[in-house]
Amino acid sequence: MGISCAAVAGPVASQPLGGIAAKGGDSIKQQSLVLKIFTAGTLLNLLLFGVKLYVGLSVNSICIWSDAINNLADALSCLASLGFTVLMLRLGAKIQREVSAKGEQLLSFLLSAVVAGVGVSFAWSSLERLIYPTPVWFSMKFFFIVLFTAVAKLLMFFFYRVFARKTGSPVLRVLQADSLMDCFITTATLLSFTLTRFLSFAVDAVFGLAISVILFIGAAKLIATHLRALLNLAPRQTREQVAAAAAACEAADSAAEIRYFIGRDQDITAFVCARPEALAQEDGRAALERLAAKTKETTGVKLCFLLQTDFIQSQGRSGSAAAEESDE
Repeated sequence: MGISCAAVAGPVASQPLGGIAAKGGDSIKQQSLVLKIFTAGTLLNLLLFGVKLYVGLSVNSICIWSDAINNLADALSCLASLGFTVLMLRLGAKIQREVSAKGEQLLSFLLSAVVAGVGVSFAWSSLERLIYPTPVWFSMKFFFIVLFTAVAKLLMFFFYRVFARKTGSPVLRVLQADSLMDCFITTATLLSFTLTRFLSFAVDAVFGLAISVILFIGAAKLIATHLRALLNLAPRQTREQVAAAAAACEAADSAAEIRYFIGRDQDITAFVCARPEALAQEDGRAALERLAAKTKETTGVKLCFLLQTDFIQSQGRSGSAAAEESDE
């Protein structure tokens, strides 16, 4: 486990002590692969939207119709992700290091917000159907068509899962979780559709409300996760542990503010001020090495050490730039 003084201008930046950098952006090859995945996701979700919309309108089912709108939202999410990936490819590798991590976090946050909005829309439509119930016409042909769409969503979950692990993309992880949720939602919709054959009660509306609650709660959790990452809000316990470790090390300037950067894989980098005299001495550098190793072991946080003057100069720079430029 190494240390870096800083990734900012100044004499200290040219004297790396080792690397604690956050991971860099995707390679062009990985971005091209992700682009193909988003293209496939857009087309598949548009196909599922068309099929479910046709079935929902044919049998007068609010559940199936709402499920179709959910697939349309998924298609638009994949399309937005596709646009972001194309932008990253056009900007080039250097710009990617600056904006890729936060760009993907922002996109993931927006996609989660879209899912939450779809959940609210479902709830409203289901309440209307509960208050003003209308008949649903069951058909075995449409039953198997909806069953096929549930299986398709399950296969898409495994598809996204494989490539999310391969590329490390947080956007693919959001789409992976959303696909699994959609599979359960379509299964519940299928159950609701079947029960309307035997019950006169507004089963369709009740299941629609349940689906909307599940969608909203899941999306709210994702929104909170991605918003914290976007704003670099490290967990309170982590901040306290890093501050305590820095205070116990004489080579670190514990009086200075510790800043954090959360990367694309939720990895956290902490920027700590080091005392100039410590960097000039072998014992001081060794103490910082030990502090970095201990912090990484106990909290999983990577440390980047800066001089107070460089720390002030770096305020106008992004945390991703500093994290990327420090040596591995």
